[in-house]
Amino acid sequence: MIISCSHCGSAKTKQNGHTHYGKQNHFCHGCQRQFVAGGQQWFVSDADKSLINKLLLERISLAGICRVCDVSQTWLLAYVRELYAQLPPDLGATPCLPDVEAYLADRFDEEISRLGVLKKIQLHIMGMSM
Repeated sequence: MIISCSHCGSAKTKQNGHTHYGKQNHFCHGCQRQFVAGGQQWFVSDADKSLINKLLLERISLAGICRVCDVSQTWLLAYVRELYAQLPPDLGATPCLPDVEAYLADRFDEEISRLGVLKKIQLHIMGMSM
């Protein structure tokens, strides 16, 4: 039976001993890699990674994601660390604070106008009840 390389697809492979789990190891002459036949089933597919990304955005617990996607918590934590490492250091945030006095003055003006509207509504209701 000819085994093709799981990485490059080459049929130029040979048996190369056994793994420490007792599975047959193979060597590819095309890409110089070692692999185990059928070992690709252990990898998490791109579709599963896409689902995991969506679940992370929904703030589902890590244990829940592990149960739903059938991945280990160790793998998931390493994947989250990998995603975190890809983020830019500043996330587009400006490092300077806004002018506090101008900010508070704007909020103060908004609150005064809101109270003015409430006062008008209160006077209107009181005028109707007389």
